[in-house]
Amino acid sequence: MTPAPGQRSHILFAILAFAAGLAAQLPAVTDRLLWDDAQFVASNPFVSDCGNLARALDPVYLFKVLPVRMSARPVVNVSLLADACSGAGPRGMRVTNALLHACGAAMLFALLLVLCGSPPAALFGALVFALHPAVSEAVQIVAFRSHLLGFFFFSGALALAVLAGRGAGLSVSLAGAACYFLAVLSVETAAVLPLSAALAVWFDSGKAGLRRAVPLFTALALLGAFYLWFRVPRSGYELPGSRPGVSAPSALYPAALLPPPSSPPAAGRGWSELPPWRAVYASGSANLYTMSAVMLGYLRELVLPLGLKADYAPKVITDWRRGLPALAVCLAVLAAGLVLFFRRRLSGLGLMLTLTALLPALDLVHIYNLRADRYLYLPLAGFALLAAAAFRRAESLTGPRRTAVLAAGAVWLAGLGALTVSRWPQFADDRALFSEAAAGGSPRAHANLAGTLLRGGDCDGAVKESAEAARLDPGDPFLRLRLAYALAWCGRGREALAAIASAPETPDTVFLRGLACMESDPERAVGLISAALEKEPGRADMRLALGLALGRAPAGLDPASAAGFAAELDAFKKGGLRGATVSASGRSW
Repeated sequence: MTPAPGQRSHILFAILAFAAGLAAQLPAVTDRLLWDDAQFVASNPFVSDCGNLARALDPVYLFKVLPVRMSARPVVNVSLLADACSGAGPRGMRVTNALLHACGAAMLFALLLVLCGSPPAALFGALVFALHPAVSEAVQIVAFRSHLLGFFFFSGALALAVLAGRGAGLSVSLAGAACYFLAVLSVETAAVLPLSAALAVWFDSGKAGLRRAVPLFTALALLGAFYLWFRVPRSGYELPGSRPGVSAPSALYPAALLPPPSSPPAAGRGWSELPPWRAVYASGSANLYTMSAVMLGYLRELVLPLGLKADYAPKVITDWRRGLPALAVCLAVLAAGLVLFFRRRLSGLGLMLTLTALLPALDLVHIYNLRADRYLYLPLAGFALLAAAAFRRAESLTGPRRTAVLAAGAVWLAGLGALTVSRWPQFADDRALFSEAAAGGSPRAHANLAGTLLRGGDCDGAVKESAEAARLDPGDPFLRLRLAYALAWCGRGREALAAIASAPETPDTVFLRGLACMESDPERAVGLISAALEKEPGRADMRLALGLALGRAPAGLDPASAAGFAAELDAFKKGGLRGATVSASGRSW
């Protein structure tokens, strides 16, 4: 069947949105994994083995907890396993992310077309999303694929919800519910979809539309309740005053559905990574003022995305005199959105959808990272609608005014694309990524840059960055520990011991004492590192250190792991991180 002329233009515009998204991100792809990819992709044996695909697709694990990383995001795990089955390496996985972003742009065009009815305006909004520099973090870091998948299914669900409000039928409602479920199984932020859908349906079809969409909202409510039950026992961050998961079996979570209990933490363990903004978790007023400033920053970055980085360290605001201005502006934006929304202005719906999508990023339920570019990925759907509304308004103008407004929109769009291109070098490798982020004064960025420099053999740089991280956040003992690690690895054992002189006795401090005496007393080093490794057998850095002390791979490794270990050990030796070390057997390097 040949598409009608109007349909052909819609398909063409969707292809243009797809191509723009791909063109904006594909050239930045390299063969390097970045940041969280080291933990969630490169060091994740589950998603590296294609044989686990059937297990990841098994619906029984919607009920039983699959004891693997990212078990709360099974759609992401399935997509990573599909990459593994296709033989895609790091470059291939990053290309997949770029393709998913392009698909999201095309899906967003469809959503905007449903909401605004103007193909050129919908294309303009989709291009804003496709070219916006704030999407780069989510696209270029494989582990953040969750946001790409969640956005795609969220946009599809929202479009189907609007059609259901227009009376499209039960099949559309079921398809919308399925998209919602896939969205929340990709990323938690998509949980706001029922609220977003209610706003969109009422705006589009009024109370009659809400009544027609009752089957959809009933399904969304049931799925939302199930998702809450599903999400609670699965992985999460440890934050001050809370722990992830469930502490013990219960009527809601029988023991048969939970994984075997993990080993208890070592007694007296006192080291943990604390975010610099930890005070917001203990003070309601600090949380309100700080997150108001963060939200105001997000709203600015949507319009004028300057100074974007991979990591931030938001300043905690405790003084009401500093906090009230940002809070007042945020409330004014909300009031403006509500007024425009109830007046049935498309810009009001766009603004309300933007604010709704920002809710999960405002620490209403505590989150570890208070500010991140990837948290703007979903709100960009609402912002794209706001842009489409502005374009549609400009279309209604006449004469030179129309030309001037449309030209200004084109210049702004070109500026977004130019800013995205300027960010390409940041995502070449970890060193480039963290160097840019560290320039903004983030202690964690300095610590991450130190780790990257250490792995690259730059001892002086690693120690300098570790010291700067500890200086920026002196209240975080973890950063002092990181400094001690850098000193010990670089042969400055006495300084490392001084850095942990007041630290509690933990596997980390025992390990560090072993590192510090590797050159002066290698036999003692082997004993200390072995003792630490017994307490935390999963620690790759301890296994590496033991190999350095022994001059060979530790016993008990399978052939593949032993070969990989030998390569890593050789890299450390060639990098000059250790001098000529005498092993316990007396053999020298």
